[in-house]
Amino acid sequence: MASRRQVREAAVQLLYARATAPKEQGGPEFWELVNDRNGIIFDKARVKILAHFQQGRTAAAAKLQNILIDCSAAILAADPGEKLARDLKALSAAEVKWADTIRSLSNLTKANLGGWRGDLAKLLVEAGTLKKQRDDILPKTALFPPLQHQALVEIFAKLDTYDERARMVHFPQNYPEQRDLDHLHRLLAEMKKLEKEVVELVDQVDAAHVQLDELIDQKAKNFDFSRLSKVDLAILRLASWEILHLPDLDNAISINEAIELARSFSGEDAASFVNGILDQIAKAS
Repeated sequence: MASRRQVREAAVQLLYARATAPKEQGGPEFWELVNDRNGIIFDKARVKILAHFQQGRTAAAAKLQNILIDCSAAILAADPGEKLARDLKALSAAEVKWADTIRSLSNLTKANLGGWRGDLAKLLVEAGTLKKQRDDILPKTALFPPLQHQALVEIFAKLDTYDERARMVHFPQNYPEQRDLDHLHRLLAEMKKLEKEVVELVDQVDAAHVQLDELIDQKAKNFDFSRLSKVDLAILRLASWEILHLPDLDNAISINEAIELARSFSGEDAASFVNGILDQIAKAS
């Protein structure tokens, strides 16, 4: 569940985004940035589940290598130009690398070392690529001796199962009934809930922005309102709206949280400025 601090930080970011790029209004890239901390937790969970789902893939990749050695004569007979041999060799190497990368990702996330999220994204895409490569190659092995062809059919089917499990981790929202993905479903729901709560809050603040800006301008004595940074204005709008429209919320809470937001986003001078403006608004409300 998102904390009040997370909601307010995201609200300030969305208010700022709308002020600087009205057409953007906070698209997928914006929410990916806002949910970065939750996204890290989500991706760590994906790595853990993926490693569980892929248990045995290393052995399957090794078995494919052994089958290809047994089929070497059949491979050459099917394609004397050796393209099939090169394709199978490349596929086998990619399967081994994919399985090895899973172990590396697990170690990187446990050690909390950077760079692993990009590797995870790439790996999940590559699972689909490997499936396509197998689908393209298998028909070319139809003239192999029956036992060798059947061995390839079976190992490819086993690897297809592993790739289907990888797709579940890649797109958990497409598998709502898969109980092994319950943790991912919950994390996704929490991020969506944060987005919904923030958008509803920001819509209300935006709807009152004319009134809020007039009030802020009145209290910002000896300061040119037009020179106010959009980040500081977003913080002031949010806190002023709470002071005016949330009577059950102690004004001191809104002010103190706004000060911390200003300190975090803009610095100590901004925090003092925000404190002064909001104190006046609270006293007049």
